[in-house]
Amino acid sequence: MKKITTIFSLVVLIGCSTTQSNIKTDSIETFNLGNYNEFNIKINNANMSAEVNPIVLERFKENLKTAIEQRGLKYNSDSKIVFDINFTTKETVESDPLNFYYSRYYYDYYRYRDDIYNVTQNILRVNLRNLEDDKTLWTVVTVWRDGSNRSISYDDASNMLVDEIMISFL
Repeated sequence: MKKITTIFSLVVLIGCSTTQSNIKTDSIETFNLGNYNEFNIKINNANMSAEVNPIVLERFKENLKTAIEQRGLKYNSDSKIVFDINFTTKETVESDPLNFYYSRYYYDYYRYRDDIYNVTQNILRVNLRNLEDDKTLWTVVTVWRDGSNRSISYDDASNMLVDEIMISFL
């Protein structure tokens, strides 16, 4: 029994350590969130397509606002640093080439048959900008496909994304 629990613990540990984050962050070298006392959050509505659900974005904004306030910063609409939330969708065409198919009974010689389909990718970028200097201090981007469990339309995925963003400030 001891061997089984040891093996199970090892499998869980390896599984958790190999889980990759779905976000990419970048910041200037001198950036430290602890240097600021207040912040503002804005959703960029200028480039938003009709496919984007504004309720989902506002829920994400509230989750991000709550997490930043828990770090000790105060929300102020006149703050000099602003979190800009940008959301867009991108259609891509993908295909699965099928040169030939072999089963136990026959060969399929239709070599030019392809399964072509559209894939909608959702891209969320959050930029932290200093309005006084007109510079971007920090940025994060994440991409997911429609119907993915990483979509911010799911409360759990939205909270996980906010948690990953907050970890990037450490």
